[in-house]
Parts: sequence; C-alpha cells; structure tokens
Amino acid sequence: MKHVSNSSDTWEDAGLGPLLYELTIGNAFRDKIGDKIIYRDYGNNDVELFFVVNCLKFEAKNRARFEKIDQTLYWDVILNYEIIKKASMEEKKEILAKSIIESFDVLDKYKKLNLNKDKIKEDAKKYFVELGWL
Repeated sequence: MKHVSNSSDTWEDAGLGPLLYELTIGNAFRDKIGDKIIYRDYGNNDVELFFVVNCLKFEAKNRARFEKIDQTLYWDVILNYEIIKKASMEEKKEILAKSIIESFDVLDKYKKLNLNKDKIKEDAKKYFVELGWL
C-alpha cells in the first residue's frame, strides 16, 4: 500500500472538527527511521487508499470505487449525525475510530488489490489506541 489519506464532509455542529483535524491516519501505516518515512508492507505497494468521513443531517449513500488510472480505492465512512451530535467528545472519538477501522472491510470487495486487510485493521487499531481514542 502506497499511502492512506482521508477527507471529510460533516456538519459543523456534529462536533467532529477537532477530531478530524487531529486525525493523521497515514501515520498508522508507516514508520519513521531517521529522516526517512517508510510505509509498511501490506501487499500491493502500488495502491493508495482514500476515505471520506461523512456525518450529515441527511442519509448519505455509501460509495466505494477503485480508480485504475491513479490506482486509488475511494470509499465512505458514514456516521449517524444524530448519534454523533449528542455524543460526548470521548464517545465521538470511540465511534469515529471504530467506524474507520471497520470501514477497511471494504477491502473484502476488492480482493484483487491483494492487500492484507487484517494487518491494516490491526495497525489502525494500534494507532487509535496510541491517540487515546480506544
């Protein structure tokens, strides 16, 4: 896997802004050795992963697609606006972390990408534990 990154489409009053600002998901899948950043091996080193966290007042469609041109798998992480809005900051962290980790199950539909989903999910979980979200 070449890189993992994310974006978001959320209502401001859901209160996810500070968490999404803190989230640097790419760090979960790489190591820094001296001045070099090295991505861990999850199988196919030509593929990039990109997800969008959605927390909207209306129901959003859960999308996933692989773009052959840029070798990137795109997908959505859909959060329930009403639940997130009412949740404490600690609950928001846990819901967001668990939702992102579970979202890597999208790789089940894209087995041809030859990525180690279990190892990816394990490293994502470690990242969120280190952040104090889990």
